[in-house]
Amino acid sequence: MSLTFLHPEAGWLLLLLPVFVWWARKAAPLRLVLRLAVFAALIAALAQPSLIYPRRGAPQVFVVDQGDRLSPAVREQVREAVTAAVARRRADGPVTVIQRGGAPLKLRADRFVLLGAKPSDDSLTKALALALNVLPQGAKGRITLVSDGLSTDRDWGRAVDGLLSRGVAVDTVTLAAGRQDAFIARVATPVVGAGEHIPLHVGLEGAGQGLSIAVFDGARRVAAIGPFDLDGALTVSLSLPGEPSGYHALRLELSRDGQVVSRYQTDLAVQDPLPLLYANGRQAGAGAALQRLLGDGVRVETRAPATLGTMNLAAYRAVMLDDVPASALSASSQARLVAAVREGGLGLVVSGGEAAFAPGGYADTPLAAALPVEIRQDELTEDPSVALAVVIDTSGSMLGAPLDLGKQVARLAVRKLTPADSVGVVEFYGGRQWVAPMQPARDIPEVERAIGRVQAQGGSEHLFGALQEAYYGLQNTQARYRHILVISDAGVNADRYPQLIRHIAEDQVSVSTVLVGGSAEGEARMAQWARLGRGRFYVVNDEFSLVEINLKQPQQKPEPGVKRGGFVLAASAPAYGWSGLTAPPPALDGYARVGGRPLADTLLRTGTGDPVLASWQWGAGRVTALMTEPVGEGAAGWRNWDGYGDWLRRLIARTADRRPDWDVRLGRVGGQVSIVAQRVRGGGDGVPSLRLLGDGGGEQFLAPVARAPGLFTATVQVASDRPVRVEVGEAESVTRAALPAFAGGDPDRPLSEADAMPLDQLSRLTGGEAFDTVAALAAKPGFQGEEAAALDLWGWLCWLALALYLADILYRRWPPRRTAAGA
Repeated sequence: MSLTFLHPEAGWLLLLLPVFVWWARKAAPLRLVLRLAVFAALIAALAQPSLIYPRRGAPQVFVVDQGDRLSPAVREQVREAVTAAVARRRADGPVTVIQRGGAPLKLRADRFVLLGAKPSDDSLTKALALALNVLPQGAKGRITLVSDGLSTDRDWGRAVDGLLSRGVAVDTVTLAAGRQDAFIARVATPVVGAGEHIPLHVGLEGAGQGLSIAVFDGARRVAAIGPFDLDGALTVSLSLPGEPSGYHALRLELSRDGQVVSRYQTDLAVQDPLPLLYANGRQAGAGAALQRLLGDGVRVETRAPATLGTMNLAAYRAVMLDDVPASALSASSQARLVAAVREGGLGLVVSGGEAAFAPGGYADTPLAAALPVEIRQDELTEDPSVALAVVIDTSGSMLGAPLDLGKQVARLAVRKLTPADSVGVVEFYGGRQWVAPMQPARDIPEVERAIGRVQAQGGSEHLFGALQEAYYGLQNTQARYRHILVISDAGVNADRYPQLIRHIAEDQVSVSTVLVGGSAEGEARMAQWARLGRGRFYVVNDEFSLVEINLKQPQQKPEPGVKRGGFVLAASAPAYGWSGLTAPPPALDGYARVGGRPLADTLLRTGTGDPVLASWQWGAGRVTALMTEPVGEGAAGWRNWDGYGDWLRRLIARTADRRPDWDVRLGRVGGQVSIVAQRVRGGGDGVPSLRLLGDGGGEQFLAPVARAPGLFTATVQVASDRPVRVEVGEAESVTRAALPAFAGGDPDRPLSEADAMPLDQLSRLTGGEAFDTVAALAAKPGFQGEEAAALDLWGWLCWLALALYLADILYRRWPPRRTAAGA
């Protein structure tokens, strides 16, 4: 026992006591003593003295596992180590042992408690709470936990809070559980929509060979996998077919050699079908055909394109414009639709052929800027076919230089022709005849030789008949343009030529004229013929004024916006989130030609590189372009593709706004279920309805509590062996969430290592020590031995000073005693 002072420097104040004695020397002796005692007590209190004395150590509690999960060798090691540790600790303070399962240990403990009469006794939370209750209030004590950390529940949070608030240190020894037979430890069920394939991830633990898993929806077997071997922990993934909206109770059975060794029941919450607003421009009954193709996963609502400008687009997750021309969708409706995508997160799918993209007139429209493809109208250079009939004047007036010039003009004209054209040469003098009959222009040199053989002879009065002959020869030709080229010196006097030429021109045959030699009168006459024949007039006076008469003039015309035929598709590099949609589908029968955008994900292309499927993020939403009609002529070959409906449904779902209206989180602590609902879509501020659905179809409405704008919570009591089904709704929108019963509804299911308490973290959190082995625990000496305690005296000294001060006041005010004599 010893006395210590926290502030010994306060003792210097004792030097003031002699000064006080001198100042109060005339006072009564007793009063002087009382006042000196008051000041001395106050100075001693300021020094804050403490009395240190030894006492026995704080209480010790051992929580020890001896359940059947541990092997006999491990249980024996635990028994020996705990026996040695308890014997050593009893010298430091009282020891209590709480045993979980197994036969009672023979220990010399001050108190012994055995847990394990009921399955709930295996709760680690219950054991820790009992250990904390053993420690007296105000005594910190120490708890030693020798366990594998496995428990029938995970409700140890409150027990840990109690340990921290009391400042109780927990030492731990983590034991290795024995080898267990294979069992289903956990099942992860995602949030899915109606009709979607369901990925199911099953966590297995233990050991076994020749295992298989079967999944049942009621009495219907929906998936299976196996056989496989297991040694330790393993996660097995299965894919379940799409289910209609609502709740589905799934039962999983783990079998070996045909015998079920483990069961697990879980609930699957399937959301309502994805609402799709569908607008079609050309095809009757396309909405119903699309609904049959997509199945239950999408609810197709067909509307006329003109109504999109007034509809509530927020009620839908996606809008699909299928072969809708720009004329059917006003610019204001397009701007409203694009704004809903960019700002509200709406998904937009634009598809089609003859009435979409460039053929639909969307260039320079509000919608064109949001598309992940470039709308373009390519120009096609057309080299039209020509049928040419050359009429050469070989009358006597053409003798010499005029005929030579005419031959050269004719040769230059026919040299411009291609094998796709036709050509013929007619000469006239005293009569008319075909020097070269109408024929494909495949042998131009032969035609030139025929021209070279003509000779000037006879008169020119048969030009009229030659024109008729040329006209008749052109009538049977298949060419884009038909021409008659008249080469003459205009030495004719007939007045009936204008009427004939007008008739020829009305039959889409043009007449051009070339004057070689001749007079001014002849020049006026042939110029009039060319004008009436809708052709051209040329004058050739000598070889220096020769002209090349090119009747083949290439034309620019818009290239067809839709290509028809069989087109093999190739996949581009898979983009994020599109890996299941980029496998090349069957050949396409037709598509609209567009250009690609550098920032878009082009997923499918033709062999020539034209985009067929492209998508990109546009603000808060996504826009996808499919350059064909999903239920029309362009995709006719896809209707025999077994995976077409699922492929198209996933395409729409990937584009749509997939955010739920509410993010619903369920948590279970023992029998108490907590519900947290956070608004995700919509800007409403109303209170949602919360329904708890029972197994038998009953329902219970809960009162949500607003914690923040759009955030609501509720709690409800549900037995841990019952599943939880909750619906959160507002108006017609419903979001479902489910929580399976504890341990999958199987009370005999072995404890999972995933549910184990992290013992080393518990030691670090409470300031205890984590031992690697039970042998280390046995070798550890006593923690405290004889514990020292401190008693603070400054408070008592303050009370003493107060009492002395009151005694001084009482002495001064006490009436003086009178002796009997004085009376």
